[in-house]
Amino acid sequence: MDIDEIVTDLLNYAFDHGIALIMTRQLSPHAPSAVDTFSKRIIFNMNMYDRKQMPLQLAHEIKHIENGDESTELLYFTPTKAKMEFRANVGAIDMLLPFYIDEKEPQQINIYNFMDCFSIPSHLEEAVTEAIRNY
Repeated sequence: MDIDEIVTDLLNYAFDHGIALIMTRQLSPHAPSAVDTFSKRIIFNMNMYDRKQMPLQLAHEIKHIENGDESTELLYFTPTKAKMEFRANVGAIDMLLPFYIDEKEPQQINIYNFMDCFSIPSHLEEAVTEAIRNY
């Protein structure tokens, strides 16, 4: 599983669904990606310190738009359990599962390996467990 290929697939998904992207390497490595839900535009930090989390952040921002989330301000990636953010996180997990699960035998699927692949925060373990169970 190559992170760059997954990011490319997610970028193509966004483009195919009318989501505009600003991809930049000018942000701090610790600056999260963000979304303007009104204009359906994602600011994607290509300079992230944790490259494994890039697909999670991108999928999370895509899900804000697909979920119809509304905000008058930019929404920055935050892996919290707050209602709107949690829904975007669950949607992102669902988007990333096929990249992890495809071509694996059931006994090879492990929630902790999945979480490690994408640097998914531990407080989302329950959401990951449910998503894998429902996949």
